Amino acid sequence: MLKKTLLYFFLITYAVVILYPIAWVFVSSLKDNASIITNPYSFPKELKWNNFYNAWKEAKMGQALLNSLIVTGCSVIGVAFLAAMVSYPIARLTFKWRGILYALFISGLFVAPVTALIPLLKLLSRLNLVDSYWALVLPYIAFGLPLSVAIMRSFYIGLPRNLEDAAKVDGLGTWKTFWKIIFPLAKPALYTVIILQVINSWNEYLFALVFIRSPHNFTIPRAVATFSGTFQTDYGLLNAAIVISALPTIIIYLIFAERIRGAMAIRVGGKG
Repeated sequence: MLKKTLLYFFLITYAVVILYPIAWVFVSSLKDNASIITNPYSFPKELKWNNFYNAWKEAKMGQALLNSLIVTGCSVIGVAFLAAMVSYPIARLTFKWRGILYALFISGLFVAPVTALIPLLKLLSRLNLVDSYWALVLPYIAFGLPLSVAIMRSFYIGLPRNLEDAAKVDGLGTWKTFWKIIFPLAKPALYTVIILQVINSWNEYLFALVFIRSPHNFTIPRAVATFSGTFQTDYGLLNAAIVISALPTIIIYLIFAERIRGAMAIRVGGKG
């Protein structure tokens, strides 16, 4: 009984810690700047629903949402496709330098994005890709591949070897074996890769700040930051923009909740 009580107490406390900032942001999005500054923890006396309209209009949130969807979608497709294909020979085939190849991919986990910022900016400038979707898509794919390859490789290793043996008996080559047998079985691990890449790409701010110059190409984090100035910040509009930016991910989670929970269970458990 005591253990159950302590468990419920811990879970309730954890839920409050997680949900309180979300509730505070939503309540603050319905207040004016003066109310937030003078009494940030109070409920609004007058609901400022027009904050959402003003935030949408001033930050061009519609265009920013479209930009984020394009950038996130392209990076997710690139990472999922490349990680699934690269990991298969590393995990299932025997060839020279296999271990070195895998080590090269994993070494990307030790490279912090901030350390690559200036070299990437120079490279993108020479390729005339600054202030374009590719300026974000390509770095997102590059930094998403190391962890994605590790996840896919771990899943492939857990599959029984007799799958390839049965495929050879049926006359399938390596390419057809991968696409017809291995790839469909790897969907749980692929969902994990997709979820992580969506989260990282949708919320990324540093590259969007440096590589994107024109407001027409701003992604969601960059558009939200327009309300935070050096000398003045409109906290009401800023919180309203944060709520708007979070809605797509919440809707996606509600639609794909079962698959997301299953994918995260695969990630925690290691094998499916």
